[in-house]
Amino acid sequence: MRTFKYHFLFVIIFSFSLFGKDKVKELYEKGKYDQAIDKYNQIIEKHPDWPELHFGKGAALYKKGNLEEALKEFEKSIANKDPEKKAAALYNAGNALMQKQRFKAAMEFYKRSLEVNPDDYDAKYNFELARHRLQQKQQQKKNNQQNQQNQDKKQNQKQQNQKQQKNKQEQDQKKKQQNNQNQQKQQPSQQKKQQQNKNQSSKSKQEEMKKSEKQRAVRILNALKEQEKKMMKKRMKAKHSGSKKEKDW
Repeated sequence: MRTFKYHFLFVIIFSFSLFGKDKVKELYEKGKYDQAIDKYNQIIEKHPDWPELHFGKGAALYKKGNLEEALKEFEKSIANKDPEKKAAALYNAGNALMQKQRFKAAMEFYKRSLEVNPDDYDAKYNFELARHRLQQKQQQKKNNQQNQQNQDKKQNQKQQNQKQQKNKQEQDQKKKQQNNQNQQKQQPSQQKKQQQNKNQSSKSKQEEMKKSEKQRAVRILNALKEQEKKMMKKRMKAKHSGSKKEKDW
């Protein structure tokens, strides 16, 4: 990309021999712009319609960096009927606007200057420079807008994600609370069921114990009966054996 530079062409017209031409020129060349401006103001009070006076004052204001006031003075000097001086006033107005980064307006003044003086290389150069700077500014603005849109999109996405996460957390918390409530409701029923199961188990054990004891008693009773039968048999056998007699023929 080509490196651009500014060209400032100040055609300061000092043709006021009756009003201290040499003094004003000396003040300007020594950089005493405030004093030069005061001198111009004194002369302008007497000749407010002289374009050359406004041109010179505008140049001093420009050197001071007072671009807005300089631009006003250059615009007043455009009324000069001399084509060369008119073109210079338009050119300097364009330069003031360039310094203020008002590139589109600067292009208009350079264009008008070239219409008066088509051979002015500096005006042509600065016109292209202003157009290039304008394109850069527009592109930068476009880039900034795109970056802002991207940032807004990211921010919106971030906020949406945070919202979704918050909703999920709230839902999870609500679900957890609901589960706790359900557990609390179910807990007495479970405890009751456990107690019933426990009671049922205890009852079953008691019944089994009773049944076992009954069976044992039956077995003992049967054993006693059996033992009594055996003893009765022995007694009967012994009785019959002791009472037997021989036949007497």
